Amino acid sequence: MWGAIISGVTSLASSYMDNRKIKTEHKAKVEQARVNAEINRIEKAAQSDQDYDLEALRQTRYSWKDEYVLVILTLPFIGSFIPDIQDYVLKGWEYINKAPEWYQWSFMGAVAASLGIRWAFKFFSGKK
Repeated sequence: MWGAIISGVTSLASSYMDNRKIKTEHKAKVEQARVNAEINRIEKAAQSDQDYDLEALRQTRYSWKDEYVLVILTLPFIGSFIPDIQDYVLKGWEYINKAPEWYQWSFMGAVAASLGIRWAFKFFSGKK
């Protein structure tokens, strides 16, 4: 009689432990699936950004906007070395410094998107 009781309790405990083990394994698989999904999401986001930047660069073959942006960015640099223009460049920087922050960020974002370097905009803005 005691043998049957002990055997029943042992069987019950063994069954309980097997169920706990299965539940733990399933939880581990679910957690691993979450981690894999997050890795996939990050990889797809990075690939999407890269694809966008590459497409932006491809589209520049038929556009003058790169040249326009380059001229706009280069003129103050060149003007800084021409004595008659230096004061105008300096005054221009003072006015740009007074521009609303939203405009400055919009300008930088537009330049980054136009040139296919959105990664640089994210890097310098601290948004990763």
